[in-house]
Amino acid sequence: MLSNRWSVLACVLACALPPAVAAPITPRAAAPRAAATLEGFEASYAVLQARAVTELEAYAEWCGSVRLAADREGALTAILHFSPQHEGARRGLKHVKQRDGSWAPPSKKSEAKNSNKNLEAEGLERRRKIATELLDAGLEFSRSCDSSDPAQRRRWGAQVVADALVIDNDHEAARKAGGEARRDDEWVLAESVVAKNQRAEIKRRVEHHIAAVPAPQASEVRPHEASLGIAWTHAVSTPRLRVLTDGARTEAERAAVMCTAALQWFSELAGISSDLTPDYTVYLLVNSSSRDAFVGAWPGWSDAERARVKTWAGCGVPGDIHQARWDADDAHRLDGAVRHTLGLLMLRELQFDHSRCAWAWEGLGLYLTRELVGTRYTWYSSAPASGDTETKDLLGRLMLSDVNWVNEYYQRAKRNRAPKLKKLAATRIDAFGVDDILASYSLAAYLLEGRSEALPELLRALGASTDGGAAALARLFDGELALGDQRILRWLSERK
Repeated sequence: MLSNRWSVLACVLACALPPAVAAPITPRAAAPRAAATLEGFEASYAVLQARAVTELEAYAEWCGSVRLAADREGALTAILHFSPQHEGARRGLKHVKQRDGSWAPPSKKSEAKNSNKNLEAEGLERRRKIATELLDAGLEFSRSCDSSDPAQRRRWGAQVVADALVIDNDHEAARKAGGEARRDDEWVLAESVVAKNQRAEIKRRVEHHIAAVPAPQASEVRPHEASLGIAWTHAVSTPRLRVLTDGARTEAERAAVMCTAALQWFSELAGISSDLTPDYTVYLLVNSSSRDAFVGAWPGWSDAERARVKTWAGCGVPGDIHQARWDADDAHRLDGAVRHTLGLLMLRELQFDHSRCAWAWEGLGLYLTRELVGTRYTWYSSAPASGDTETKDLLGRLMLSDVNWVNEYYQRAKRNRAPKLKKLAATRIDAFGVDDILASYSLAAYLLEGRSEALPELLRALGASTDGGAAALARLFDGELALGDQRILRWLSERK
């Protein structure tokens, strides 16, 4: 809000209103019912705006009479929001009319201050009443007007909220109607307030699910596994899965616990019941000879596929639900095992994968794995660099250091270097670059931290989508992905 000084006589406010708002409307006059058209809303709402101007004129006059100069200046500035050519408000703010009809504010001005502290509370009450009348009636109009476009209703409501906040920037009902909540002494997005507590809750739920996994028990190596030509050293199991390794028992037990916790936690978040059977098995291979034996003997791969698979760090196996990991170290094997387990749930329970909803597959998988095991080693995208030095440097830091991914994305998004939601939803995993990975991860953070209540419905909708989940995402933002881009950027700026 502008901070112009209030110092003109109250009689100045008697200057004529522009033709559109010239007819006086008493504060108690009944508002007209909204017609079922866009024109009906605009006509009805214009009457409310005109009434607000009339009430602000009276309020500004009262403020001047009781030495509330700062409040008076705020009222005059609000009048100009609704009626930019209002001569009384212009002159009250010491604007000077130019030959071409425009108005010039004073080149120098001192800050307006309230001299009568005893009446500040009454002044606030009067101003808040004007804003409340506009807000309540305007929102009712926006709800009652007929529109086949839900986004139009949102735009009407957003206009009403913005107008009410011009009158009273601290109006609680208007702030809440705009999706905001108070955090300490500031208004932020409701998701920003939720997220601070939710991040702590995420850590508690992870600890809970890990602690809830029964101690892995010794298991038997089955005949078809013994025939693979691998010297298995340990086989362990939980009620939900098995782990076989040719390495240390401690690694097998940790993988069993963390993959089981991943199943339980994701099922909770998504509101599903996993159908992965106790036969689900993770094979951890700690040396290249075991990898070669496994890939060479497991049935279902062609010779070309066997050659290609050996260049990977692990994968699912043909003809069954199981997976094998042969990464270079135990931390990478654990990370890959958890990521693949989460991916299985997304595909089997929710029917989406990296081909149809790459952003969700990659973003949710990376975020949840990070919370469970503390690493983000397993990417399903190849993450090609765009060629510029900055992007290549960023890619290297993401791969080799523990940087704050969400903050990295925010810094890129502020400079318009990040993909918009519409583009992200349409991008295939094989076309992902470093910005797509960061955007997916940050979108997952927004959903899990700020909008977790919407996650089950969103995940089910992704499985039924044919557009990469664009329409399902848009529903979180009143049907407008562009609004989602704006809201997430603001959320990132408020994330603490």
